[in-house]
Amino acid sequence: MKAIWSVTVRQLLRGKVSTGFAFLSVLLSSVLLSSVLLGGDSLVYTLNVKYYSEFALVAMAAVKLLLCVLLAGTALMIRGGFWLSLERRTRMLGQLASVGATPAQLRASVLLEAALLGVVAIPLGMLVAVLGLQVGLFAMNQTQGIQTITNGQGIQLIVQADRLAAAALWCTLALLLAAWGPARRAARLSPMQAMRPQLQSVPKQKGKRAPASAVRLLAKRARQRAPGRYRVLSLGLGMSAALILMAFTFNQAMVRYYDVSHAPFPYRIYIWGDQDAEYPGEMLQQVAGAVPDKPGMVTELFEQYHGLQEDKMINTLQIVLEDEDFERWYGQPLTGQQGTVPVVWASAVSDISPEELSEETLVWNFAGPQIAVAGTSDAPLPNGVRQESAEENKLVLTLVTSRSAFEASGITFGKGEIRSYAVYWDVRDGREITRAVEPILAGCGLGYAIQDFTPTGHTYLIGNGVRILLTVFCGGFAAVVLLTSTANILSTVSSGMLQRRRELSLLLSAGMSRRQMTRMLAWECLGYGVRGLLWGIPAGLLLAWLVTEVLMTLPLSSALSPAALLTPVLCVGAVSALALLVSLRMLRRFSILEGLAQRD
Repeated sequence: MKAIWSVTVRQLLRGKVSTGFAFLSVLLSSVLLSSVLLGGDSLVYTLNVKYYSEFALVAMAAVKLLLCVLLAGTALMIRGGFWLSLERRTRMLGQLASVGATPAQLRASVLLEAALLGVVAIPLGMLVAVLGLQVGLFAMNQTQGIQTITNGQGIQLIVQADRLAAAALWCTLALLLAAWGPARRAARLSPMQAMRPQLQSVPKQKGKRAPASAVRLLAKRARQRAPGRYRVLSLGLGMSAALILMAFTFNQAMVRYYDVSHAPFPYRIYIWGDQDAEYPGEMLQQVAGAVPDKPGMVTELFEQYHGLQEDKMINTLQIVLEDEDFERWYGQPLTGQQGTVPVVWASAVSDISPEELSEETLVWNFAGPQIAVAGTSDAPLPNGVRQESAEENKLVLTLVTSRSAFEASGITFGKGEIRSYAVYWDVRDGREITRAVEPILAGCGLGYAIQDFTPTGHTYLIGNGVRILLTVFCGGFAAVVLLTSTANILSTVSSGMLQRRRELSLLLSAGMSRRQMTRMLAWECLGYGVRGLLWGIPAGLLLAWLVTEVLMTLPLSSALSPAALLTPVLCVGAVSALALLVSLRMLRRFSILEGLAQRD
């Protein structure tokens, strides 16, 4: 075992470039896993100190899913370094096997290489993750949105011994998964296979039509001679694309979840009480006039469900306006009579028309008068008066009547039923209204909810804080994923170019120009880049579906954006282009004579 130890250390020191890239891959993977685990714990702890808020639950579930995905993703991305190390050391391992090394000792050699890299890279990666999180959280805590989310305390970085141990365990598990496959292959090596590896790499004939261009044919043959190397490249790029697509989709879903830019009204106070109670007209007028220079508009709301149409719910929203407000909107008063409630169809805020519903659906919720459509108006309702939110799975018919016509119908309500009211304001700053109406609402004896979607409201500030938090998180996550993938790809490409010096020198000596060789390498890079996207985009869409549809119950189509689909493509293209540049730089330094003298 002492000999295996000394040989492994010597091989690590000799392969400076490949060892450096492998170390960088393990380091960045450790940074990525530690950042997600420690950052997720800190976020959940800060938002969820005393109770499970909805955002904390979603964040906790997303962190758990992300850790599981990252465990497999980082293992795949750093796996390439160990496969290339195995290819580089195949002859040496064969020599060890020929002098009596057992399969267990050969396997231990690869696992020892992983352990030596991990002993240094994992603690260093955890330290970098802690420092990076500390700097990032300090910068985010200076924003008003983050202060609003955390009630002024900011997001505190939680660094505890058990969490550090958990982060080290996750990083070690990813490293073990990455090294286990190459270690098993090393244990199965025979001396003959190791001494003549080229016998195992004959291109497979699949009966497909050969490319018309000789350059493309050579690129195809290169991929067929080393399928493992190109599989590692494609899987690394594919996993990067999948993780980046999932991160950006999660970002878009959370931003949409907290987005109030499409709120149907800027400010509303929603009030409810028993139906058999008297109409609280005096109290509602006090609330509406609490700020004299910003009067509100009083309404009474009734909503009734009628069934399904094309998998969408059909509802009627019946709004009662005060006489002055109704006449200002409709242009004329509305006269009521006993047994009938005249209504006006508000077509501007309706998804369907009265003609699309049967007559029996146009019946008031409660016993008594019937509804009669007395007119139509395409004018928008003032102050954003409408249903609470525009839902994609709902079709709403909006009917409006006046207070006098409503009461003249002689309508009565069932005992114990809930009666709903709302006061609307069209303002940009609702803080003054909130301060003025809270004392009135506190003593009214009815339930109420203040819904402030103005730029100074609590909901808007929370959404802004969530947007900042997710932008930093997803941007940093994508950057570390891209760096990890880049280190893996460059390690694979540079090691592959070193191993192919004899092949490339033979092609140059046979008359192939440098320009043709550049095109051949470009076709190879394009091949594994496209293959990575073909694997990564569907995997990313599957992960995005799990996050949006399962965790957040949002349709995937609402969270997908052109930017989320385009970013992985651009990232994979940039990494592939960088790999080509590295290959061309190494090619310019090749000596044909040294390449021809290279032994297999």
